[in-house]
Amino acid sequence: MRISEVNAENYKEYLKILGVKDTKHLDKMWGNSNNAEKKDFSHEAREARMVALGYIEEGMLIRDGDTSWRKIVPVSDEIKNKLVEVVRRQTLANGDLKGYARDGDEIGAIFKEYRKTVAPSDRLSVTYTLSRIVQAETQRIDDYVHANVPGWKHGQPIPDDVLKAAVSGVDFDFKA
Repeated sequence: MRISEVNAENYKEYLKILGVKDTKHLDKMWGNSNNAEKKDFSHEAREARMVALGYIEEGMLIRDGDTSWRKIVPVSDEIKNKLVEVVRRQTLANGDLKGYARDGDEIGAIFKEYRKTVAPSDRLSVTYTLSRIVQAETQRIDDYVHANVPGWKHGQPIPDDVLKAAVSGVDFDFKA
């Protein structure tokens, strides 16, 4: 038996090889206990269980090998502008190009709120599109800094005037 061939029928044999003696909790997971019914391990059933438990949003489970969701889809100008503003504001507040990563919760909350407005079947693609918007704005700021500070490398401080100019158009009071 190969590890990749472990399934509901042969998992106990594999556990014996590993020296596991009590499989009561695993029996429940596989649906082999006396009072548990067999679980459906189809993609749809797993997603439904995870949604019911609050682990994921509907439409957000990625199938193995499926990359069809990796596409740019139309999103509102309002959400684009909001994400760009947040990236710029966080970059100014933190004084570096990784500002958005330090407070990813705010961007994640924006993603989550916007996903509620689209059909579950489009949520993965929308999330991909929104993340590309954030990456594009960060890259734009990065390119501006590199063009205006010769020899600048990531991790080095960015001069205030260059950083302010890189995120111009944002009404934000910069404090050093």
